[in-house]
Amino acid sequence: MKKYAFVFGISILAMAPSFAQDTIGPYNNSNIAFTIPEKDLIPESIAYDPATGSFFMGSTRKGKIIRRDRNGNIMDFVAAKQHGMWMVIGLKIDIDRRILWVCSSGGDNLEGYSLKDDQEGRPAGIFKYDLDSGKLLGKFIYNAPGEVHFFNDVAIAPNGDVFVTHMFQDHAIYQIKNGSETLEKVYTSDAIQYPNGIAFSENGEKLYVAHSDGIALININSGEISLLEIPDGLKISRRESIDGLYFYKNSLVGIQSDVNTVNRLFLDESGSKIIRSQPLEIKHPMMDTPTTGEIVKDEFYYIANAQFGKFDENGLLPMHKLYEPVILKVRLDYEY
Repeated sequence: MKKYAFVFGISILAMAPSFAQDTIGPYNNSNIAFTIPEKDLIPESIAYDPATGSFFMGSTRKGKIIRRDRNGNIMDFVAAKQHGMWMVIGLKIDIDRRILWVCSSGGDNLEGYSLKDDQEGRPAGIFKYDLDSGKLLGKFIYNAPGEVHFFNDVAIAPNGDVFVTHMFQDHAIYQIKNGSETLEKVYTSDAIQYPNGIAFSENGEKLYVAHSDGIALININSGEISLLEIPDGLKISRRESIDGLYFYKNSLVGIQSDVNTVNRLFLDESGSKIIRSQPLEIKHPMMDTPTTGEIVKDEFYYIANAQFGKFDENGLLPMHKLYEPVILKVRLDYEY
């Protein structure tokens, strides 16, 4: 998100040899999956429940979560600021346990938010909801004067353990073990700066973390943290760094928000090195800060226009400049 340095990703992937992002694209490989008739939703996150065919989206503006069912009906799943919710950032569904995990953090996008980082600090929390009833099952909150917290995205291990990226107060990965009522910091490293998108390998042994300097690889069995090797010319740091990150058939799918790009990064057999990249979408005409997505079978659904840049110099959101949030979809099992 442009309003918070390195809060949400940014990036473009380049295949060796290197090339300038401004010289390629636009692509137009994506199709419109659906739109949301709520212009000022300002969404950052999306999740999909294959059991019901429902999509869930979180609003940074209203501090709420909406549900769109398989028939296109839209309703509030969690009402605005209910249960103390702030901006809704990352969402992830534990399909086996029917749980929706939510990252929520304070910030200026939220209507009525007035806390100052250097005075009151910034609160943040992880919220746990029953996916079927919407009942709050638990929440894990950090809210102390002078402490600036931001929980960014969520990944769920095969055994139900939850891993969350966190920035500002510290740059770290936090964990909630399956069945636990404790949120604990488990990974910190100079190799993880402003962590953002996070994704497990299919077997759950590797955890990939997008951050401002690239992608970190955490070996869950040993706890070893290293930088993912990349080929010459590949740009996935700073302005080109990744927001939403997803694992698909021994590859990573990354959204690079600041350069309006979606890329697929192919890994070697060890999963510790990117060997090539394939742009899936670049500068689609409906993109205006794409953020996160969800893999549905062999298609990637993603928020095309979070519209974070539409706030004016006074922090207001001019409605006449907004468009309905657009969800695009692009095939992953196709060579573009």
